[in-house]
Amino acid sequence: MPQSARRSARPWQILCGLVVSGFLLALPGGLLPLWGFHIQPNFGTAANFFLVLGLGVIGGGACAQRLGRHTSLQRLLAVGYFTAAAALLLLAVAAPPAQVWYQCLALFVTGMAAGIMNTAVLEALSSRTTDRDGLCADTPCYESNPAAVTLTGGIFFGAGSVLAALLLAQSFGDSGAMRLLAITAVIPAMVGIFAGFLRIDVREVPEVSLADSLEDLHSPLAILFVLLLFFQFGNEWSIAGWLPILLIDRLGLSPATAVTLLALYWGALMVGRIVAARLLRVVRHGRLLGVSAFCALFGCAALVVAGSRFGVVVGLLLTGMGFSAIYPLVAERIASRFTYYHPGYFNGIFTFALTGGILAPFALGHMAVDGGLKMIPLAVMMGSCAVFALVLLIWLGHKVSGH
Repeated sequence: MPQSARRSARPWQILCGLVVSGFLLALPGGLLPLWGFHIQPNFGTAANFFLVLGLGVIGGGACAQRLGRHTSLQRLLAVGYFTAAAALLLLAVAAPPAQVWYQCLALFVTGMAAGIMNTAVLEALSSRTTDRDGLCADTPCYESNPAAVTLTGGIFFGAGSVLAALLLAQSFGDSGAMRLLAITAVIPAMVGIFAGFLRIDVREVPEVSLADSLEDLHSPLAILFVLLLFFQFGNEWSIAGWLPILLIDRLGLSPATAVTLLALYWGALMVGRIVAARLLRVVRHGRLLGVSAFCALFGCAALVVAGSRFGVVVGLLLTGMGFSAIYPLVAERIASRFTYYHPGYFNGIFTFALTGGILAPFALGHMAVDGGLKMIPLAVMMGSCAVFALVLLIWLGHKVSGH
């Protein structure tokens, strides 16, 4: 079909890619008990799964950038959907007695699919133009309101994560659980075909090399931003990856109940972003960032001391609501401070920050081999303390500099 005859993509059609990405990246947290790691606690192997998944995300993002130079965004989105379908088919036969190397391969492809999808969606949102009603303007969507656009993307991402956790929670005790993943693969495959017939209007956004963006790391403010995002990504994904195993070990919950509480965590993140998107219009962004960091810290403390299901629920709600707004608000400040910042590219600041989400659950898994699973909530609480302290330092830096 000629490009001029294609139907222009609506924002929600682009953002649906984040639903698939959220679905894929939320799977490991529920797959660990489904694969029996609560019975045979080989935490070192489970930790390596998170490393492989993270390397897949980075590899997928790098591949998407290369492909994006030679193909259209709608085709790049279609590639992401088809890779997601392939990943789900691989995971459908990855349960034991499958070999560890095959499970790692399936998770690497899963990360690749999420990386391609994230890069394509963020690139489309950053380059796309919309009108006066918010659907088309002379400035790209992301540049016009980074916090609101990132929050909206987070809502779609969270919806996919909730769906993944709920699907896996209903799969325990059912021999057809893995077949359900295979059936689910049909959805991204069909959407990928549809995505190829869309048209995404873009404008050129100058790409900044990694070497150039690393120059910003000479700035103390940039270092604070990197550290804040590093710890924030690490906190979010440590809970997302290890929560079910932790709850089964500490409270003796059934695997289905533990994964359902993981869905509650993702749901709190999603609802928190919906609320934060409303509050952006009436609350100062710096104040909202501080309140979110404090709420996350308080929620993590509640998780550490929780000895009942009610305490865990309260801690998860506070933690999820607190985590929900931190990254979007920090991304907004990065965009205003570093004018070239572009979320579709893994530039210096974002690359270093993303490693927190990869290394934290990986490192905590290996720490749990010797120290036990109690290390996980303690480390997340310490990470939340670091985030809260960094928010205060950034606020103080803005006050001192007068910006």
